[in-house]
Amino acid sequence: MPKTLLIIVIIVALAVVGYWFWQSRIQEPGSGLPKIPQVSDEDTTKQINQDLDQINLGDIDAEFKNIDVDLNNL
Repeated sequence: MPKTLLIIVIIVALAVVGYWFWQSRIQEPGSGLPKIPQVSDEDTTKQINQDLDQINLGDIDAEFKNIDVDLNNL
């Protein structure tokens, strides 16, 4: 009887440690997304172009190269 109790305690301890590890790896929603700059309410072509120029899209070409490599490996 004590052997089964020890096994149950070990299984419960592993489950608790696994749950704690899983919870510590979860990121807050939106933490990996880039921040979108505030745009003005003005509705002129010049202002719209300025707002579009302020948006940082990162290195999209490098991201698509990684996707192409992954697709070619399928």
